[in-house]
Amino acid sequence: MRLLNVKTCEVEEIKDDSKFKAALKKCAVISHRWGNHELSFQHYREQIKDSSQKRTFLDPGETSIWREGESEGLLKAARARMKAKDPEAAQRIKALDYIWMDTCCINKEDSDELQETINSMFRLYNSAAVCYVHLADVSSKLDGYQDLEKDKQGGIVKPKVGSFEESVWFTRGWTLQELLAPKTVHFFDRYWRFLGTKETLAARIQTATGIDAQSLKGDFSKACIAVRMSWLAGRKTARIEDMAYCMLGLFEISIPIRYGEREAAFLRLQQELIKERPLDESIFAWRSPQTKPKMTSCGLLAPWPTCFLESKHLTIDSWKYAPRTPYKLANGGIDFEVPDRLPHYGNGAEWMGIVARVRKNYWLKLNCWEPGAGTRDTVGARNRLRTRNTITIHLQKKNGVWRRTDCETWKHRWRPRSSRSIVGPKTHLIQIPQQVKKDGEWGRILAETAYLSPLI
Repeated sequence: MRLLNVKTCEVEEIKDDSKFKAALKKCAVISHRWGNHELSFQHYREQIKDSSQKRTFLDPGETSIWREGESEGLLKAARARMKAKDPEAAQRIKALDYIWMDTCCINKEDSDELQETINSMFRLYNSAAVCYVHLADVSSKLDGYQDLEKDKQGGIVKPKVGSFEESVWFTRGWTLQELLAPKTVHFFDRYWRFLGTKETLAARIQTATGIDAQSLKGDFSKACIAVRMSWLAGRKTARIEDMAYCMLGLFEISIPIRYGEREAAFLRLQQELIKERPLDESIFAWRSPQTKPKMTSCGLLAPWPTCFLESKHLTIDSWKYAPRTPYKLANGGIDFEVPDRLPHYGNGAEWMGIVARVRKNYWLKLNCWEPGAGTRDTVGARNRLRTRNTITIHLQKKNGVWRRTDCETWKHRWRPRSSRSIVGPKTHLIQIPQQVKKDGEWGRILAETAYLSPLI
């Protein structure tokens, strides 16, 4: 992989893993929103040979406003280099030797290199000394500089500058892992003035993203699949496939990169999660968004991340319910074991997670719940909250095929597991499709809806 040396201004390829890890400890990774004049690996090598462009790179001036004939991406890399060399300006103790940017440090013409980088990008951000976040649409001092640029026609325009929480950076897919993976994050405004760190700006970042404080610190091990998906639900990427690829590091998995498959990439992501996390049933706890046509009678897997928008408060309790044979990923769908008939154990009884059965319908309780307005009951000497909202999916058999029709929230009074609920009747397998034909249509509708507004 490649890093940009701040002293020589050359992009160096470091093939030895141990040397690369050591270099990352002296490296600042740059997180930014892509503009219209970004550098590529090939473009950077050409521009740095030009004497005038190299002078700009070595001395980019006080602001990040790009001048005629100069690349916006080159100036952005130049300002990042200056911050890495000047520890005081970047609020650091020591100067750094390298910077890494996803523009000029990746040869995107090499498909093998691109795949390796995407699958290891989370580890790269996590191992670096610091992450510099450049917010091109935020200014800490609106009157400090003339906020003017030239548009394509040469006219003077005033770009939209908003508050920290309104930055477009918080709405992009790739920036999610760039926020959570690094141990140290420093934010800068459009003129590369220091705004604060992830710790000092934590409350404002929570407001902008909806991510809890513990996860922002890098400890999101307790966040279930649905919660992590909810962080992505309101974001978008330049390419549809990247909505799946940008989540690989957050789930610590890898899948082959196949640009051109569009919404199918998100399906492959969920299939891999089922293999890696078979006890996390929150992957099925998505809800149909308000779309036309309305999503009914669908497969078990979500067609698009938007479906997890309401799942940010879910919690997994794998110990809470009676044991159920884990679901299995099969060629034709996903297999669940269900009873031939549901025994009656009184009000609130269940068997293997099945809480109700009416003819060709099952209500399958998942091992996840969300907080609800509960009441307190005395249990021995302890006083504890007993009511939680459990998540249940409705399965219905139509034309010989089982389908998922809805995801419901049930107010459930918690009660200890009974030994009676473990011993049940004979069982059989039912298979629910991962996705049905209409799911692909819904996936396209949701994706197109998310991309109605342009990436700016």
